[in-house]
Amino acid sequence: MTRCPSRDGGGHPFPYETESGAYCEEHEVTLLYYGDPITDDDLTPTAAPDESEE
Repeated sequence: MTRCPSRDGGGHPFPYETESGAYCEEHEVTLLYYGDPITDDDLTPTAAPDESEE
């Protein structure tokens, strides 16, 4: 089961999920599956700073 990202960082299981995607009405998030599922290792823990603002 895929988890819906939430702003508090906790997330929750998507209430609507099929083989082709998932939808969370509460957060208005839609995921469409394409290719192999991502893992936690595929995600960066924090966004890199924007160096163009220096």
